[in-house]
Amino acid sequence: MPYKQPPKEHQFKRGNKGKIKGTKNFKTIFEEAAIAVAAALRLGNKPNAVEIEIVKKGIKQALVGDSSFYKDIMDRLYGKVKESHEIEMPEITKELQETREMLNNMFNEK
Repeated sequence: MPYKQPPKEHQFKRGNKGKIKGTKNFKTIFEEAAIAVAAALRLGNKPNAVEIEIVKKGIKQALVGDSSFYKDIMDRLYGKVKESHEIEMPEITKELQETREMLNNMFNEK
């Protein structure tokens, strides 16, 4: 048996990403929890009121300096923000140019 290749009967079938059928994602679980809390607080069918309160709490914590809760909830519900990085190349100074020439001369002499 080759490395990292289990027998065919133990491999995932086409179209199966490895999740058990019927597994709920975080957004579904979050919405169901909001409905349950709304029912427990006798808000009726207003899970949005619970979600709004959770977001308010997260924003208050973020304003104090603890944004981990708010960031985690937003990342899980709406996906992570794509980050882009710019790399700036330093200008070649006279010293750097002289050092580069010296190294080139050292290696070219052999």
